[in-house]
Amino acid sequence: MNWLEPQEQLEAREEQLRQQVNALSDAERKAFYQEQSKLIKDPDTYATLNYFFLGGVHHLYLGRYKRFIAELILLVIAILSFLAGSNGLGIVILVALALYELPQLFLSQKIVRQYNEAKSREIYEQIINSGSPYRQ
Repeated sequence: MNWLEPQEQLEAREEQLRQQVNALSDAERKAFYQEQSKLIKDPDTYATLNYFFLGGVHHLYLGRYKRFIAELILLVIAILSFLAGSNGLGIVILVALALYELPQLFLSQKIVRQYNEAKSREIYEQIINSGSPYRQ
């Protein structure tokens, strides 16, 4: 996902997918929306997790486990640095984490829209796959 992607590109991809889904049969469209409702994420939940919890908990919400683990490890190192009396290292790590997390907080709507579009496209691709039980 590209944080710098122009909004128009994302909207164009979403519109193209909407048109493709509308062209599906009723059974396929129903299957698409049923599966989509299970996978779609809420941008406000993502932003709230980012705002209130340190250590990348919002990455768990989108299933980005490697990013979560990396941020959690950095947070633990920062805390251990403070406890060991090496405040400089702890401050540097916390500032770096904050500088990395702030854009994600402010771009949470776009990040989650990109995630939702990608998941929706995956569902669509599965449904139009010739092996899909919904193909007639």
